[in-house]
Amino acid sequence: MNEEQAKEHIDSLKGFYGHLASFVGVNLFLFMMNMIDSPDSIWFIYPMFGWGIGLISHAFSVFWTGPDWESRKLQELTGLSQTRDQLSELSERTDNLITILSSVNWEKVDPELMETRDKLERARTDIARLDQGDRTASRTEVTREIEKLEAFVSSSKFDYYDLAARDKP
Repeated sequence: MNEEQAKEHIDSLKGFYGHLASFVGVNLFLFMMNMIDSPDSIWFIYPMFGWGIGLISHAFSVFWTGPDWESRKLQELTGLSQTRDQLSELSERTDNLITILSSVNWEKVDPELMETRDKLERARTDIARLDQGDRTASRTEVTREIEKLEAFVSSSKFDYYDLAARDKP
């Protein structure tokens, strides 16, 4: 939800709570009038029931549907409810890994490890696609791949490769 949508949602919440306060206040007044005027005939429930249907409809539109309900529900059901902050954090982690791994001459140490660099580039591309709302990229897979690479970079095996790359001319 961007800032404009958040402001619209806050306005709709304020509108609903105002509606709720009016409902309670007016219906309390009607109840008191009914009890004072004609306690034998209970009529206040009819306007309360009619207005209650409108209030329930208002609550449904604010709390369950609201702005861009379909896209939020799609994101929820497909597991893509990734926020901009989370994508930014994933992107930063990827950039850090690329910085760390760019200091190593992988071709000189072990050419098979060139795949690691390619995975990072794919992760960076996938993050950009997720940020643009592309549903083909999987946040879970990108996160899993970055976690694997972070584990590798923090392992003793990486230290060995890093030292080997620096020692060779």
